[in-house]
Amino acid sequence: MSEYESYIHYGRLVVLLQFILIPVYFYLLSFIFVGGVIWFLNDPELIFISDFIVYGIGPLVMAVPLFFWTYGKRYQIGDAYETFGREVWRLPTTIKAFYGFNFILGIVFLFPILAPILSLFGGYFIAVYLFGWKEEGKIFSNQRKTRLLTLIYLPLPLMVVIGFYFGYDPLGSQSGIFSFFVQLIEYWTSRIDVLYTSALILADSATIGGAIYLVYEGAQQVDRDVNIPELLITLISLGCFIIFETLFLFFTESFEGFLGWIHIAVVILGVLLLIIRYWKGLLTSRDTSIVGWLTLVLFQLVNFASGALETISRSSAIFMAFAIFMFLFWVAYQRASQRY
Repeated sequence: MSEYESYIHYGRLVVLLQFILIPVYFYLLSFIFVGGVIWFLNDPELIFISDFIVYGIGPLVMAVPLFFWTYGKRYQIGDAYETFGREVWRLPTTIKAFYGFNFILGIVFLFPILAPILSLFGGYFIAVYLFGWKEEGKIFSNQRKTRLLTLIYLPLPLMVVIGFYFGYDPLGSQSGIFSFFVQLIEYWTSRIDVLYTSALILADSATIGGAIYLVYEGAQQVDRDVNIPELLITLISLGCFIIFETLFLFFTESFEGFLGWIHIAVVILGVLLLIIRYWKGLLTSRDTSIVGWLTLVLFQLVNFASGALETISRSSAIFMAFAIFMFLFWVAYQRASQRY
């Protein structure tokens, strides 16, 4: 199997997983952040209807736009994953894992803010799936049907939006206006230290793997027959991550100073890697190595912020990595869409 074919298979596998994970994500989101009782169903005999809407219909409504978009654009999305992996993000697996980790954090904590708003367009996505837009001679008719279905469907997601942001009480008397945002911010700030340090340890491990990777890249410049052992480097980086993460989670007080020295040493190593890569001509804009390696070093430098800046700088570093990941995937999606 060629490299291109293997990426195609991986891309379509990720799309399949996306179909499964979209509803799972929204159901988990509903149970974690969304609660309360719908105010006009606040009767013991009707409470089961309220729960069915809050925990059953609500997550389903929020999942509709993404689910139907994924289905309608499944080939473009699959090819985008292929392009993303094969062309756009040519970095060692360990560094891609670092960006993937921050991407997951961004999805978990940022996407819920937009998801209810996106659900308002669920009727449009369903209508486009049912009627389409491209049937010759029926464009106007299809547009009319699409608008009608979007309008008929709108009250359902509108109720979900009210519930998600106001606790299913339009006056906010039960859960408080925008209580969801309060929950989300409290949840984030109370866990930012663990989340950021875990991402930092992953960055440290990726940098150590990157140093080994650089040695093989240098050898490859001398002898083109030298193969870079990606799997071995990934396993070494994974081993470093497991060791450091275990020390952090279970022996924080005893090894806090030790981990601090590791971070300092890795920052120095990361800067040296950037200098050597620049000197050796291994940083190119074509494969986004400059952005990838520089972001990794900046992420580690943020660790030295303290006081009031600590939460802001650490949150910014995580969301910066998330934004870079999203932007590069958008570029890959645009490339893939040109083939359809």
